[in-house]
Amino acid sequence: MSDTEDILDGYEARSWRAAARSQRAAGRPFVLGRREGAYVWNREGTHRLLDATCSGGVHSLGHRNPAILKALRDALDGGLDGGLWMLPNAELLALQDALAAASPLQLCRSVITLSASQAADLAIAFAFRLTGRHGVVAYRYGYHGNTGFSAMATGGDSEGIRAHYNLPDGNSRFFDHYGDLDSVAALVDHTTAAVILEPMDYETFSPAPPGYLAALSDLCHARGAKLIIDETRTGLGRAGRMWMCTTDDFVPDLIVCGKGLSGGLYPVAALLTTAEIHEACINTHDYAYTSSLGGNELAAAVGCAVVAEVTSSALAASVAALAARFTQRFADLRRRHQALFSEGTITGGIATIGVRDHATAKRLANALFDLGVLPHSVSVIDPAVIKFMPVLTAGPTIADEIADALDRAAISLP
Repeated sequence: MSDTEDILDGYEARSWRAAARSQRAAGRPFVLGRREGAYVWNREGTHRLLDATCSGGVHSLGHRNPAILKALRDALDGGLDGGLWMLPNAELLALQDALAAASPLQLCRSVITLSASQAADLAIAFAFRLTGRHGVVAYRYGYHGNTGFSAMATGGDSEGIRAHYNLPDGNSRFFDHYGDLDSVAALVDHTTAAVILEPMDYETFSPAPPGYLAALSDLCHARGAKLIIDETRTGLGRAGRMWMCTTDDFVPDLIVCGKGLSGGLYPVAALLTTAEIHEACINTHDYAYTSSLGGNELAAAVGCAVVAEVTSSALAASVAALAARFTQRFADLRRRHQALFSEGTITGGIATIGVRDHATAKRLANALFDLGVLPHSVSVIDPAVIKFMPVLTAGPTIADEIADALDRAAISLP
């Protein structure tokens, strides 16, 4: 069995070089070994991390969640496999019905894909067809994927790949201030097919201001554009409700869902929309969306199990308890280290704590790794915050582990 250094050498020689070099530059090489619930271990079993990133929500229900594992094993043992894409399957219908039952009544149709990038790509294609336009407006620091139209709608310098691949960018416009309606209104015109954004600022994890998303919906409809809400990170119970955007009283034209729908075990994502939009885009062309593996029987079985878990009262109670503990413990940290920490935001299982500057935030994040906590990331824009997106099913004590590690990290700073 190859050890960590052998694997990093392999990445440098013939795979994703940046992944190896970033770990070595930080002096923290780590290759996944055992994983269970809220924790992961390195291959050697010498370093355990509390997973507070969950790959942006992929493992929201925990690594190797028993209920999701059982659904996948039952599907395999029951004779299912990747299916034949041109033949209908009952499991796909079951997942589509489950998503409809868990969503606003108008969003009663879905298309099941392999990834959220593909779902976002398809949502933008839907908007092109419905409006006859080709312009897309997005938040510069959002992230919607790295394929096709989703990549063209991702504008950040660090994660965006438009310039790297010389993708067409004449139809993409980006606003810089999340929550500012006027900055969006200045870009939406007769050429705009869609506005796409998440219900929180992806860089700071700050939720949309009250009424902002509803006002965006009104703006889009008044100007003939479609509103796409990307719930890849925020949906499926992460924010304390099925869809974070439903804090406002409106219904988007399309919702992108992914990451957590896989249960961390089998690729599955979805695009949710209305019956009218679905009919116009999917059922007026025999091959409007086809995928050899998208919506296959195994994917649908896993997706159904995930929807059952995230719509349960048990998960809602767990997320509420986690948010309450984060609120209490982060307030204590701000009192203990007033010159270092400031207020962040806590929305269900999405939590941040403010730090006096970005450089200090990065040092604290590195210290957290050494102390056994893997944070999601550090914001690259103001305000400087350390971001956490932990497992939702592990109970509120993981907030204590994160806060205790932050306290020790703060004390260790010179």
